[in-house]
Amino acid sequence: MKESFKKLFFSDPLGSAGSRTGGGGASQAEAIFAARRRHSRWRIVAFLLLVVIPSSFAVVFYGLLAAPRYASETRIVVRSASTVRMTGLDLLFRTIGFSKAVDDAYVVRDYLLSRDILRDLDAAGVSVREIFMHPQADRLSRHPRLWRQDTQEALYEYFLDRVSVTEDDAKGILTLRVIAFAADDAHALAQTMVRLAEAMVNRMNGRSQRDATASSEEEVRLARKEIADAQMALTTFRNREALIDPSKSSLAVIETIGQLSTDLSYVRAELAQVQKNSPGSPILPSLQSRIAALEGRIQIEQRKIAGAEGSLSNKIAAYDQLSLRRAIAEQRLTAAIGSLEAAAQEARRQHIYIEQVVAPAWPDASTEPRRIRAIITVLVAGFMLFGVYWIFSVAAEEHAQ
Repeated sequence: MKESFKKLFFSDPLGSAGSRTGGGGASQAEAIFAARRRHSRWRIVAFLLLVVIPSSFAVVFYGLLAAPRYASETRIVVRSASTVRMTGLDLLFRTIGFSKAVDDAYVVRDYLLSRDILRDLDAAGVSVREIFMHPQADRLSRHPRLWRQDTQEALYEYFLDRVSVTEDDAKGILTLRVIAFAADDAHALAQTMVRLAEAMVNRMNGRSQRDATASSEEEVRLARKEIADAQMALTTFRNREALIDPSKSSLAVIETIGQLSTDLSYVRAELAQVQKNSPGSPILPSLQSRIAALEGRIQIEQRKIAGAEGSLSNKIAAYDQLSLRRAIAEQRLTAAIGSLEAAAQEARRQHIYIEQVVAPAWPDASTEPRRIRAIITVLVAGFMLFGVYWIFSVAAEEHAQ
């Protein structure tokens, strides 16, 4: 049986050495047979090392030692208020690199597979290190690996082996898959990661809104300050001049001048009539005195409006300047408020949101490791490596002969 096994796997496919030597001597034939035996022994050793031992180890490990692992899967979609459905041409441009913007889903995916998520998970009370160092886990599968120390970098590499995020480009759905040694741990880890991704997106939205509205808010603040300063200047002017509105006061003076002018016209007409009818009338001096008084009063009222240093015209000019300053500040405030509302609306339009399409599953059965497939994979890989070695060994043996 043993000889048949050797002939099946390790026999020389080109025939015996004696036929090739053609009677070249017993010593040469013995050397060739010795070389063949040596190559046969090495093939046996290679078969044991590449096929038998790894396959036996895989059978023992995956059949008896490997701890069961549980997978929790959830699906989320990342969208924004301005998201539009991509056409086939858009997808083509995005594939060949002509896309103008990065897909929002990439941001969420990179965060879920980043080192920051480990820190945030610890801050949220979910210890990734304890989950992957579960007491029920076998030593070959748990963290840290046999060839690694328990460091943060080793934990991150192990985390990437147990957590995967895939994206469906056609539908824009992210699939988060978490594998742990306990069903509760897998579910809790997936659920917390989705919640942290939502918090990260909210932070991004808040920052983008603050950045978009910061300049507009500053304009509104400056406009309001300018209005307050202009109003304070008006109040100071009114208190100093004891006038609410010089324009309205000037109207009152003008009305007074008009009334005085009317009275002056009546008195002058009366004086002219008396002088014509009774030149020696004793009321002439009285009328002349009234005319002089009215003229003097009109001159005083006119000086109140213009001409003197404290006239209303100067006060009106100063008041108009202050009123114009306040009106400009009010217009600036109105424009700034409009810009602020537009910036806030644009920021809200650019907000991204995370919606759960499928909630994190609570696994009730182990799906990892796939034991039979793993054993078959090791066996097939071993035979392939042995086949490569067998080809090279035969070639080397022929070359030596």
